[in-house]
Amino acid sequence: MAEEQHCGKCRKAVCVAKCHGCNKSFSMSHFVKHRLHLAQQMDNLQEKFELLQNDINKDNFKQSLLSNIYDWEQRSMRKIQEIAENARKDVEEKLLPLKMDVEISIRQITRDFQTYADADNYTEFELEKWAKRISDLRYSVEHPSKIEIVEDNKLSSTIYGIKIIEQNRQQQSLCTNSISETDSYTSEQSMELIPEYFVPMYGPCRLSEDKYVVAHLSYRAGLSQITGSNNYSSGKHSISFLIEKKGIKNVFIGIHSASNEASFPFDRSIYGWWNLDYVIINGEHEGGDDNLVIQTGDKITLTVDCDNLQIHFEHHRTRKICNIPIELNMCPFPWRILIRLLMPGDSIRIFN
Repeated sequence: MAEEQHCGKCRKAVCVAKCHGCNKSFSMSHFVKHRLHLAQQMDNLQEKFELLQNDINKDNFKQSLLSNIYDWEQRSMRKIQEIAENARKDVEEKLLPLKMDVEISIRQITRDFQTYADADNYTEFELEKWAKRISDLRYSVEHPSKIEIVEDNKLSSTIYGIKIIEQNRQQQSLCTNSISETDSYTSEQSMELIPEYFVPMYGPCRLSEDKYVVAHLSYRAGLSQITGSNNYSSGKHSISFLIEKKGIKNVFIGIHSASNEASFPFDRSIYGWWNLDYVIINGEHEGGDDNLVIQTGDKITLTVDCDNLQIHFEHHRTRKICNIPIELNMCPFPWRILIRLLMPGDSIRIFN
């Protein structure tokens, strides 16, 4: 006779049925209870499934993520509002000296008007002088050159704040500290790359290679002035040069106003560099010419930033960048590149 199997639940009663899921044998009463337990689990799973379907239909699964985004948005807005308010206060504070200077100038002009008008003692000279002072005053108010708003990417946040910086006008024409090429002031993606070539203006020169190369043609030293083919009035434009040959004098690279070409040689719209520390601003020389840093074989990138009224000079070998702010009343749009060669054989190439 086969040995009797006992119930897997109570271990006493003789089993009469076996569950092929858990592979256990049960007595009749415990088998019924086992099936009821399985049915209860099935009902619970069905309820969970229906809840899942309901949440999916209502997009409830998004709520926690959207709630996190909303919290981040509110924190960011509060931070931006705080930074903006501080920036407005900084602007008011930094504009106060300019406002005081403007008020002093206005009072002086008013006194001059009254004095000369009462005496009926003014000529074209006084009128021209007052017109220039008024124009300069308006420009200084509309374009406070010492104040710039920039992104403060040093903040430890995914939201970049802004800060107010005040630059010294004289220092703006000098070079920045040595930096890597990847850390330059702007990305190439933000610049417009327009083909450029040379156009002779004055003095002996020879163009070659589809006007991408210009060389001083005279047998003796003398000024040769060359401009570019493009006019620049908006955007940011980068032009790269190679100094193919340079004598004992430097080569000038910069810009001037296309509207002032007829005023050579007394062009007050010229801005640019003879050397890293030897510049021309408003047609006047500033700095010294003792250190001849620029050499044959050097690569130079000139960036014409019309939107921010400035030009940048990048000297790749020394990895230095210089910048000069442009006074629009002295150098009105459109701008053109300007090259000056002094020594026989001096040669420069455009890289498009």
